[in-house]
Amino acid sequence: MRAPRTRSWLLGTVTLSLVLSACSGGTTDQPGPGEESDEMPQSVVGPDFSTVFDADSLWYDRIDDDAAIDPRSDEYVAALVEEGENPVVSVNGWTMPVYEADAATPRYTIQPTEDYVAGGWTLRDVPIPDAAAPDPQEDGHMVVVDRDEGCVYEFWQARREGTGWTASWANATPTDGDGVYPDGLSSRASGLSAIAGLIWPQELAEGRIDHALVFAYPNTRSGGPVPPATASDGTTDDDTALPEGARLRLDPSIDVDSLGLSPTQNVIAEALQTYGMILADTSGGMSLYAASPQSFENFPYPTSWSGDIWKDLSAIPFESMQVLEVEPQVERYSGPPVTNRCSDGAFGGAAAGGQDDGE
Repeated sequence: MRAPRTRSWLLGTVTLSLVLSACSGGTTDQPGPGEESDEMPQSVVGPDFSTVFDADSLWYDRIDDDAAIDPRSDEYVAALVEEGENPVVSVNGWTMPVYEADAATPRYTIQPTEDYVAGGWTLRDVPIPDAAAPDPQEDGHMVVVDRDEGCVYEFWQARREGTGWTASWANATPTDGDGVYPDGLSSRASGLSAIAGLIWPQELAEGRIDHALVFAYPNTRSGGPVPPATASDGTTDDDTALPEGARLRLDPSIDVDSLGLSPTQNVIAEALQTYGMILADTSGGMSLYAASPQSFENFPYPTSWSGDIWKDLSAIPFESMQVLEVEPQVERYSGPPVTNRCSDGAFGGAAAGGQDDGE
């Protein structure tokens, strides 16, 4: 569930970009810091699940300007930006490919190979389109949404095996729910749905994101999550570390339009100001997440997003983030798995049977 990323790799990417820019010859029309010379594609062909969950769920709650800010917000944010990594958005790896299923989509029975649940765990009649492929990086995330069945299927380290599919972990949550696994058994470490909080190309093209985003960073606090997270893989006892589930927002007093950001970064900054970002996982560097371009028929983002795994977001003033009041950490749920979140019969539950090929 972690996305290793080294500072030297990112610095090398930035250096290469500067060299290429210098070699191309400068003009007075060259973009300034944070600006991009290209635009969104004229059309985007592919899924849009930016509002997949219930309209009253936490993802669509706007943050009040006078929302309670944690007394230690400045300490938390200082530690956040001192990680030594530029903030990025994961685009071409370490993110979530998302596919849409319907009644004609092949179905599989999937028994995860990790034993997070005693006795085993099986999902039956899981729809996976023929063209689906997991993220190419180690985490191998993949999401399939079946609107007709009202279900979001999520996979960690998904892989084809013969004529079937398997995964290190798989689970599902209903589209009319809140995108939170009450038992913490999601494909993200925090118990939050893997599809929640993604940046979608259609949103960037329309110039607005109407939901909270998710992010990950290295220094997540041990000792359990805070709501809305229901689980955590935090490992540090540093008292300036944020627990998974913490929510931050960009200072609402900032005039985002005056920052000179590129159009896409401007949209992201406005979302951070209005809806904020929720800590959802531990990673090798601070990262937000875009829906994977491999889910789309054409590359759906600006061409400047196409060359690297991550797109730099350092022009956005993350040092001006505010941490909303952090609730007390809670212990991870330790009861039986909460089954049958989607349609009846979709889950085999603990100690359920083997693995079938696709039909």
